[in-house]
Amino acid sequence: MESITRRNFLKSSLGTTAALTILPTGAASAAADKVVLGIMGVGGRGRALLTSLVKKTDVYIKYICDADSRTYGPAVEIVVEGHGYKPKFVQDFRKMLEDPEVDAVVIATSDRWHALATIMACQAGKDVYVEKPLSLSIWDGRKMVEAARKYNRVVQVGTQSRSAPYTDKAAEYIRSGKLGDVYLARVFLMQESGPIDVADTQPVPEGLDYDLWCGPSPMLPYRPGVWFWRLWDFYVGYIMADLIHQVDLARYLIGREYPDTACNAGGVYQFDDGREQPDTQFATLEFGKLTMLLEGSLKAPYMHRIVHLPDQTKFPDWQHSATKVEICGTKGLMCFGRHGGGWQVFEGDSRTRQSNPVVSVPSGYKFGSIIDLHFDDFIDCIRTRKKPKADIEQAHLSMVLCHLANISYRLGNRKLKYDGTKERFSADEEANALLKPKYRKPWVVPEEV
Repeated sequence: MESITRRNFLKSSLGTTAALTILPTGAASAAADKVVLGIMGVGGRGRALLTSLVKKTDVYIKYICDADSRTYGPAVEIVVEGHGYKPKFVQDFRKMLEDPEVDAVVIATSDRWHALATIMACQAGKDVYVEKPLSLSIWDGRKMVEAARKYNRVVQVGTQSRSAPYTDKAAEYIRSGKLGDVYLARVFLMQESGPIDVADTQPVPEGLDYDLWCGPSPMLPYRPGVWFWRLWDFYVGYIMADLIHQVDLARYLIGREYPDTACNAGGVYQFDDGREQPDTQFATLEFGKLTMLLEGSLKAPYMHRIVHLPDQTKFPDWQHSATKVEICGTKGLMCFGRHGGGWQVFEGDSRTRQSNPVVSVPSGYKFGSIIDLHFDDFIDCIRTRKKPKADIEQAHLSMVLCHLANISYRLGNRKLKYDGTKERFSADEEANALLKPKYRKPWVVPEEV
């Protein structure tokens, strides 16, 4: 009877989905009328997402999946404490995609798996929550969008501040014209970071499927730690991997899609750890008469991340905020804070501006609560089939800006002309060659999704 209740619920709320089967004995009553999830990747980020998911009483976490079986213990403890049952563990994510009872998957792996896992989940009829940074390349991201649309899947991306109510209020303020005409947006990630430790090669530890862990990226000799953060084949770089939050917010606030040109400046100046991506990075993106500046440094200990703001009724010290967006209008300046910073608008000259905001909209939410709101939106969209606030295409358009800055850097910081309608560079085959990464078989993103 419980399985019938669940089937009727899903038929009315999910629309067209794969046929469902009865859950294993003992799980059916726990999962009745709930959205059944599997989570792929339960390292630090995956466990943080689990901590938020177990606050929800309308989800049933059926699978925990990770190429490293040693991660199961810490992850399952979160579910047992929050929901009182043990999800099944699988190393190969394809096993949970084969289960018709699974409605959606949460992908919290590192960057290299985001595109292919999302595409395969869409092909299997699953909705997807995928963490940022969305993709390793512009081509990957477009294929993720194509898969979501082709298979009519809800795909939400982990740019959580999209779900914060104060974000919509800021966009409404700018669109109302109260800030005046906007010709400049500045996006910051200025913080302190250390070198990437590169340990000696070691035998692959027991319990780790290293081939599966590497996935589409090269299968280099095994080392513990995050040594792979240094390499383009695995990672978009620490700056762009985190700056994407602010880039996405800025693009939403200014209402633009593709820039006409992109030009990067900077390089590897601070760390001698073999990294390929810059540790100091400034990029200029031109959208007609509007310019967006991306400003990133990993050696700025005097700057502070807004996520650590202890009181969400107060505002950051904007001058020393590491994770802010500035929207410069002809009537005023908007300072917007990611992950719980709220926003303020200042008018007048620089001597009075900081102490006399004309508008102040606090966040009202700590970062953890914003993650909860983001999952609320995801689960609601699974039921209603609406597009989520952080829909895959919006996330892709934002990630394109990060990729453009990186491609300019890889080509000697040269200025690039970009055709957004084709998602290609104009008369620049050297740049176009960097639109798509090389994949390691058999983990290849297909031409036709």
